[in-house]
Amino acid sequence: MTTAVVFKPTAIQRKAISLLKSSAKHILLFGGSRSGKTTVLVMAIIFRAICFAGSRHLICRYRAKDARSSVLRETLLPWLNKTIGSSAYIYLKHESMIRINNGSEIWIGGLGDKEQADRILGHEYNTIYFNEISQLTYAAVTTAYSRLAMRVEGCRNLFLYDCNPGSPLHWAYKIFVLKRQFLTGEPLEKAELYVSMVLNPEDNKDNLPDDYISDILDVLPEKQKARFRDGLWVKAEGVIYDKFDESMIVKAADLPEHFDRFAGGQDFGLNITFVKIGWIGDCVYVLCDYGAFNMTTQSFNEEINARGWMDDIYPVYCDPAGGERIQEITSGTKANNSVESGIDYINAKIERKQFFVSEKCTGVLSEIWDYCRDEAGQIVKVNDHFLDALRYAVFSDVQHGVILS
Repeated sequence: MTTAVVFKPTAIQRKAISLLKSSAKHILLFGGSRSGKTTVLVMAIIFRAICFAGSRHLICRYRAKDARSSVLRETLLPWLNKTIGSSAYIYLKHESMIRINNGSEIWIGGLGDKEQADRILGHEYNTIYFNEISQLTYAAVTTAYSRLAMRVEGCRNLFLYDCNPGSPLHWAYKIFVLKRQFLTGEPLEKAELYVSMVLNPEDNKDNLPDDYISDILDVLPEKQKARFRDGLWVKAEGVIYDKFDESMIVKAADLPEHFDRFAGGQDFGLNITFVKIGWIGDCVYVLCDYGAFNMTTQSFNEEINARGWMDDIYPVYCDPAGGERIQEITSGTKANNSVESGIDYINAKIERKQFFVSEKCTGVLSEIWDYCRDEAGQIVKVNDHFLDALRYAVFSDVQHGVILS
């Protein structure tokens, strides 16, 4: 017989739990590494699944394998075993789903793969928990919003989020900290529905190895220390466009009225993105961008045209791996996909103060300070869809011989 273990939250975790009892609909826990964020939210889902028989809950992040390894195996299954016991549920590995004996279900999945996304978004839920949202696009998250629609008597449906903070241009910072709409910058209509709390390792030190903070977090490089120890929203370590700063963000009303020419960039995939640029002499202006999640290429192209962004005739340089999809894009043509050369060119423009981004380009801005390399010098291929489209537009236009400065 399994002896149940009572979850004993820390003082800061108790404050976080109080948010779950508030009237808020969207609850974000952010902060440093090993601060207990995931444990609080996983325990909340376990509690809700037990209390509301037949309810359904989703835990998702960018990659399903990361959700299974970091949330399912390290947190969810151990706490289920400690609290209700292994005989009180079954884990259906093929479905990545846990079914509790009262009929409640907890699904685990990823939003970075079409098959996975289609499978998990084919159901309705009482809770959707977005784990490590610094890796998720705004379009992917808001697409999932419509699935919080299951009705179980007495169960108030909730969106839960957590992350180690990204850059202050990230969509989550704008919504939860600044209380601004991500796409427009206007104040949130119902700001009281969005709440957040900082949890840092110091708040959870009783559950950490004695030397974790002093010997590991305290000796990190400054940017990593700020993020993983102090829970601050800062540029990533190894950020590729490090010289880009807020002085290069231009208000829409201050953009030039006329440009020498235009070009577009198109990235395909589950997160499909478009970026339009304009040139004045040697200066490049990023004028508008748009992204969608799990949308067909034809529908996406129709949306770009409906916005009037293709009223001028200009080339749209597309991801060359797009194949036949390129034909569905107005003025679509294959892009030059020389990644390092394209990055070097854009960096040169930034360093020469010849690169500007409209404040309306929320996609490009949300990625530009989180676009980075890992310790091996490899580009981290997460949340880079707008910057791929940007590179296609800028560097392909250059390589077509129009401007070579």
